Parts: sequence; C-alpha cells; structure tokens
Amino acid sequence: MRGDKVVGWGVVGCSNIVERRAADAIQQQGNSRLVAFHSRDPERAEAFAARFGAETAYDELERLLGDPRIDVVYVATEVDRHAELAIAAAEAGKHVLVEKPMALNVRECRAMIAAAQLAGVHLEVAYYARFLDKAVAMKRVIDEGRLGTVVRATVTQLGTVRHDPASPRYWRVSGQGGGNMLADVGSHRMDMLVYWLGRPARVAGLADRLSMPYPAPDTETALVQLESGAHVTVLASANVPRNVFPTAGPGNPHGASSIAVYGTEGALLTDPWSEAPFEVVGTGGGASAAMAPIECALPVNLHGPIMDDFATAIAAGRAPRFSGVDGLWATAVVDGALESARTGQFVQIEA
Repeated sequence: MRGDKVVGWGVVGCSNIVERRAADAIQQQGNSRLVAFHSRDPERAEAFAARFGAETAYDELERLLGDPRIDVVYVATEVDRHAELAIAAAEAGKHVLVEKPMALNVRECRAMIAAAQLAGVHLEVAYYARFLDKAVAMKRVIDEGRLGTVVRATVTQLGTVRHDPASPRYWRVSGQGGGNMLADVGSHRMDMLVYWLGRPARVAGLADRLSMPYPAPDTETALVQLESGAHVTVLASANVPRNVFPTAGPGNPHGASSIAVYGTEGALLTDPWSEAPFEVVGTGGGASAAMAPIECALPVNLHGPIMDDFATAIAAGRAPRFSGVDGLWATAVVDGALESARTGQFVQIEA
C-alpha cells in the first residue's frame, strides 16, 4: 500500500466488464477496498458482493451514494445511464470512474464534467489502453518525431455482434449503447488516436443497418479531421463473419482490429492491444528506419493500471493522469458521426 489512505469503492452495475476485470483490479490495488455493489436486481448485487468480498450489496442507488465508506463510484452500466449516474455520484461528493464510452453524446459528457467540477471531485473515463506500456511507447515514438509529420491514421474494427433480445447484453445493440461497434470497442481506438495525435476538429459519418435484425447500425464509417489537420478514417462493422479473422486478442473479442498511423517519414502499423513487438516502418533513411523493434507485454488484467492510478491519485489527494475532458473526445467523434449520418453534413467538434 502506498500511504495510509484506504480508498473505498462502490461499483454501480454488476456487468460483464466488472466480472471479467474491474472487480479483480480493484481488489488487487493496494490502497483500495471494495465496499459495495449496486444492481437494480438485489440478488445480482448480493452475488457479486459475495464473489468479490465486498461488504455490502445495494439495490437502491441513494443508499450507496450515501455510504460514507465509499470514496469512488465506478459506473459500469448501460451507456444511456452513465450521465445520470455519474452526475448523481459527483453531487454526492464521490469521485467517479465511468466505463467507456463516456455517454451517449457530447451534451451528456459536458454535464458530467460540469457536475464533477462543481462538486470538486475527480472524473475519469475508463480508457485503460492509455496506460498500456505499448501505447505509451508508441506515443513516445510519435512525440519524438520519428514518423515526421503525421498526416493520416486508420482504425479498422470488423467482426460480428449478434445479441439475442433475451441476452443481458442486448442493450449494446438496442440503442442504449450510443451506436454499435463504433461506440463500443471503436471508441477505444479513437481515444487512442486522440491520446497520440490530439483532439478531433470535425467529423462526417455514415451509419446503416444493412443486415442485422436489431435497432443499432451494423455498418458505421467515420471520416475525422484532427485539429492538427491530419485525416482519420474509421471502419466499424458488426456484420462481418467472425471466422474470417485470426484469433482475437485480449482487447478485441469481436474480430479484426487495427490502428495505423502514417507520417511523412514513417508509419506505425501495430495495434496497441497486440503483444507483437512494434517498429517504425521507415521510408529508407533517417531515425525511423534505424529503429529496432520494441517489445511491450500486456498486463494480466487490462484494467489494473488505470484502477491503480485512479486509487493512488485519490489516496494522495491529486488528480488522476487523465480527466473527463480527455474522455469526451471519442464520444464527440461517435456522436458527430451519427449526427452527420442523419444530416449529411460535416459536424464541427467544439473545444
């Protein structure tokens, strides 16, 4: 444990990501203790509390928010509930870590940020990939200028998303997720580009339901211009057969995923979720061509580093590495792409 402060966590939403990663990451963090789980289904809350050793289970949000043992509320629910829950937690004086994507739209994101600022609490979005060693190393390569001037990037997220209406995960394709593949795992990749290259300035998009029986679009495309002027293309499909792709990696359970960054002197072509060594593909001369491959292992629990940073920051009385404003930009791209698909116009993304 770093310091004497113990950070109490209340988890709102007994979801898949909590079960697979987040609860264990909180348990393993030296300054943290799991105080309570909340679910609208009391039996589910009790089951999670028993499984992960939390002290309490709640089915009434007000009781969790009023619990003085809780310092941080981790929101891991359907996306359409993120804003109201994060705002309620902030108004109760709790720090907030909210799952990605941040909210359904930019308006909700800004309301969350305003509530946290007014309450004097910290708000962060769980874009854990910013903490991966490989992502940090790739950012360093870009910042050092090894690619020259970055002019283009591409994100590809292709696979199959088909949830039965009876499935507890059907919300992801019912409209409660703010999109489909673009909002879900695609927002992770867009956030990575924002981390590396800076915020988006405008976006155009297409969003269509071409083959799937659910309400969410299954084919999404975005064209983004960053504030730097660089172009980004994002391809997100939820209706491509899963078996045409190689085995998915830890950060990509659905299918094919890639990020590529192109500059005037070289390119980075390795997805940060892959454990494969990465190198700059150069143009035949200069520092980029001379760079040796860099190996970066993924953590056992991908949520571990972000949970550690957040709890350590709260224990030390400082801000976490990233803020709610950092987490807003990926939602701005998704929100803008969907608005553009409706209007046929570019959407400007305001600072």
